[in-house]
Amino acid sequence: MCVRPDVGRNDLHSALQNRCIETVVAESIVSGCFIITGIVSNLLICTAIYRNVRLRNTIHMYIFSYVIIDLIKSVLVMPLTFGALLKGEWFATTSVCQFQGYVTSVLNNATILTMTITAIDRFVANIHLAHYLTFHRRKYVCGALAISWLVSFAAPLALTISGDDFVFHPGYSICREEVTGNKNYLRSSILKIVFAVFPFIVISACYFRVVVNMQKTYKMAKLRRGQEEHILNIMAWRGEEDTTRFLAALILGTVIFWVPTYVCDIVDTYTHKYCLPRSVYLLSTLFVNASCSVKTLIVAFMDVDFRREFNSTLKWRKARRVIDINVAGKTEARDLAARLTAELLAENEKYRMYHGYVEEKDDIKTVESSV
Repeated sequence: MCVRPDVGRNDLHSALQNRCIETVVAESIVSGCFIITGIVSNLLICTAIYRNVRLRNTIHMYIFSYVIIDLIKSVLVMPLTFGALLKGEWFATTSVCQFQGYVTSVLNNATILTMTITAIDRFVANIHLAHYLTFHRRKYVCGALAISWLVSFAAPLALTISGDDFVFHPGYSICREEVTGNKNYLRSSILKIVFAVFPFIVISACYFRVVVNMQKTYKMAKLRRGQEEHILNIMAWRGEEDTTRFLAALILGTVIFWVPTYVCDIVDTYTHKYCLPRSVYLLSTLFVNASCSVKTLIVAFMDVDFRREFNSTLKWRKARRVIDINVAGKTEARDLAARLTAELLAENEKYRMYHGYVEEKDDIKTVESSV
């Protein structure tokens, strides 16, 4: 059992440096695979959004925020962890370590705030539908996401300005903030409450109210069965329910992979020691890295439009032109309307000629029978 934090850190450093070749190769391969899958899977979603205009609606803006976070982490953060695992120590300069620690903090905060915004979105959609229809516009959602990103960029600066540096953690194999001094501990605790405890309370409360409201909705549906207007409302509610489940799956898929890291942080915070084995710290880091690819699987499994676009992209099909009248130019819209009108007139002409022939044949039979 470690007695001081320095002793525990030295033990983790020696454990990282004194690994056998098989362990170095295995850890490096796993870390490298997560980098490749993270980049490829998130670029696949970006390609789908670029190819298909229908994938740029308001709900998909949340997915796009997740994708940007995971893509930046796969490109800027995870390769540095791969290099540290390969060499057995931090291989770059102190400035690069500061950069990795800062980017990691920004991306973690942005992920938590995005999850909070999606939970609030689902709460308003299921509880206060009138307000939701008023404010559920892409410009408002993009504005909320932009503010969350700005807050995420600003929050880690408080630790940097106060004198706390990001240092390499040999267990996690990443650079993390190291808090020193009672005042800085208090400041760090406040930030953790703001960006960890409070958002998860909000997320849990919002989804609890959503589940309760859904149960009430289905009870009312059974009582009013057969009314045409209520059937239409039930269809709309089911669409909102599918969207709620989809966004909840993204949140759950992130939180599950983050639990080991939070457990390790809680143990280190309350013991002020690095008493856990290096393998436990590293496993928590690999779980967080794996979450960058899991979201793509959730999107492909639960969103039909994304799944179709993924199939089209992976089969190397020619890009389909999915035109939105509001986005396309006037010339393209006019050509599209003219083509659709010509096809409709052709179908009407065929329909008229066929039924005219049938009516004429029936008239001839009627005359013959009368004769």
